[in-house]
Amino acid sequence: MIVLNWLAFLIALAVAAVSWGLFTYQPELLLGTPWGPVHVGILLAGSFALGALVMALYALAWWVGLRRTLGRRWRELRQARSEVENLKRAQVQEIPVIPDRDQQP
Repeated sequence: MIVLNWLAFLIALAVAAVSWGLFTYQPELLLGTPWGPVHVGILLAGSFALGALVMALYALAWWVGLRRTLGRRWRELRQARSEVENLKRAQVQEIPVIPDRDQQP
């Protein structure tokens, strides 16, 4: 997990460096948008941030689904354990008696 965190950090750092480099060294790279001309470096950083946001939403949905599944499993496990305990209490355990041995109180 630590490797994935570092990899994500390095990718974000690389995108920021490329965006800054494009913005600084190629100031004429403008694209027309409905809001006016926007620099390619800003569009690159914005699209990366939007992708990270969508990825975070997918991760959040996965986490919520996992919590729901684990909660359901724990409930089923508690219910099964309580049923086993009820069956143990309901069933009388008989101790076998060996006829040729003395009974100890």
